[in-house]
Amino acid sequence: MKKLLSSILMVTGTTIGGGMVLLPAVIGVYSYYSAIGILIAVWLVNTMIALIFLEANCYLPAKTSLISMSRRLLGRYGEWTAWIVCLVFLYTIMCAYTTGMTEIISGFLEKNLLHVPSSYLSILSVITISLPIYFGMTHINVFNRFIVISMFTAFFALTFFITPHIEISNLLAAPIHLPTMALPIVFTSFGFLIIIPSLRGYLNDNVKHLKISIIVGSFIPLIIYMLWVTVVIGAIPALGKDSLQTILAQSEPVKNMANVLISHTGNLQISFFIQIFILFAIASSFIGTSLGLYDFLADGLNISKSPIGKIKLLVLTFIPPLIIALTQNHLFITALGFAGLMSTILFGLYPVMLAWSGRYIHKLDTHYRVSANRSIFLLIVIFSFAVIGIELLSLKVNFFQ
Repeated sequence: MKKLLSSILMVTGTTIGGGMVLLPAVIGVYSYYSAIGILIAVWLVNTMIALIFLEANCYLPAKTSLISMSRRLLGRYGEWTAWIVCLVFLYTIMCAYTTGMTEIISGFLEKNLLHVPSSYLSILSVITISLPIYFGMTHINVFNRFIVISMFTAFFALTFFITPHIEISNLLAAPIHLPTMALPIVFTSFGFLIIIPSLRGYLNDNVKHLKISIIVGSFIPLIIYMLWVTVVIGAIPALGKDSLQTILAQSEPVKNMANVLISHTGNLQISFFIQIFILFAIASSFIGTSLGLYDFLADGLNISKSPIGKIKLLVLTFIPPLIIALTQNHLFITALGFAGLMSTILFGLYPVMLAWSGRYIHKLDTHYRVSANRSIFLLIVIFSFAVIGIELLSLKVNFFQ
């Protein structure tokens, strides 16, 4: 039971990222009911994709990650595509986590008249996340449990301060149109598939516990997202001065979100708790993503987890994104614009392709098969291509602005 609880919290922590703070601004302008509807719909789709990915993983031995899955089920071209897309995506996201943690910690220190070079803080952030991974799942779970509890504490403090200022008229505002353009951001907000192979090994291939971890672990973020969207949309009108629409229209949207909330609630503590929440949300996603990349590299490069092997894996996992974050930030910012696109390919199309190949082409035996037929698989493919199309359209619009 302890392992099951730890796995649920790992899924929850990996799913909830710092970007959650801005979800109400992204989807709230389309009306409250549209926002809640898209969250529930995308959660259902992502949960099914996760279970499909679990089926694909179960066609191979436990602790098999995406590279070996792609090699066995999709061939060499599938393997190399997985290598390229996965490394670019994961390194990009880890650059974002490193930069995000550094900026928040630096901000706290500067408010207390302490100046520490950002490079030192970036290195400290990486060391803090990498140490639990070196020592194994027991230490990872203790660390993650502390982070998730701290994150929830900050979150519920925020909701406590904002809830008295909810206005029903804001929640009942008429829909403008369906939140189609927000689909890629919401889809990415439920991303945790990279840790499923790691959890399968940790849970000793217990499929029942894996399914519970996936469903419950992703359902908790859904509830958190809906609660956050409710209190923010209820407190901030969709249009006009100091509205949801103005939050993303300016630079530094997180700071702008805090300022708008303060203007509507009159509570100066909101800014502090938003920063605390974002810090722990980034840390929880950082350690989950790092663990997934760590096991991904161990599987793909066939590196054993001996003491020397662990050091090699930690270097390969953390040093490239750290170097990019410190020296080539312009490349990272460019790549970050494609993160949603790469995420949809990896965690939308690839799970279906892998499971389809194992089930219908290779006809492999497995001890777990998700209750989904060809029609469900094809609907998810159509959904994924729709998300990719919206993402490409968004990138085109941003490029020409």
